[in-house]
Amino acid sequence: MTAAVAQIWIAAAGPALGAPATPVSVSAPACDLPARTLDEITSLIAAGVATPAATTEGQTLPVGVPADAAMTAGMERVVHIWLACQNTGEPVRGWSLFSDGYLSRLLSRQGGLSGDAYRALSTPAQVADEAAVVLAIEGERLLPDGRYGATVTIEYPSVPMPKRFFFFFTEIDGRLLIDGILGEISFSVP
Repeated sequence: MTAAVAQIWIAAAGPALGAPATPVSVSAPACDLPARTLDEITSLIAAGVATPAATTEGQTLPVGVPADAAMTAGMERVVHIWLACQNTGEPVRGWSLFSDGYLSRLLSRQGGLSGDAYRALSTPAQVADEAAVVLAIEGERLLPDGRYGATVTIEYPSVPMPKRFFFFFTEIDGRLLIDGILGEISFSVP
């Protein structure tokens, strides 16, 4: 598999997420994060810090209490920057927005990451002529386990229907990070 197709592929999470919302007008941020280093990724996988997979029982989304305005803005910012990194073909930079446990779980499935694969994933490569866009981020909430969550609707240019996901977030050392995405179907690394 080539580096151009090495990315997180996400599929619709199903009817429990409801109908797509109307587009949200947000200026697209740049993917200007520092990339995770190969040494950092290798150490992460070796340490085995993987968090449990993000799941729900019977496709019922986790309930919680509404997040405050600052946390809601933080979740929205993280999603938009992550998608900017996906759109520019810079997943290694986007991984800076993943908790160590989530990234370890994703990459452990592939048995690690070779130096060649890392170099390929570190080279920006436009993944589509048109960018994927966030149509809506809604239902931002504090979950009973202390994490946060939000339903995110993304429109991909090559997919006829918008896709809806549930993002889990965790706060670590004052940073809000993605800790899981419901709707994920595979993670490919060359």
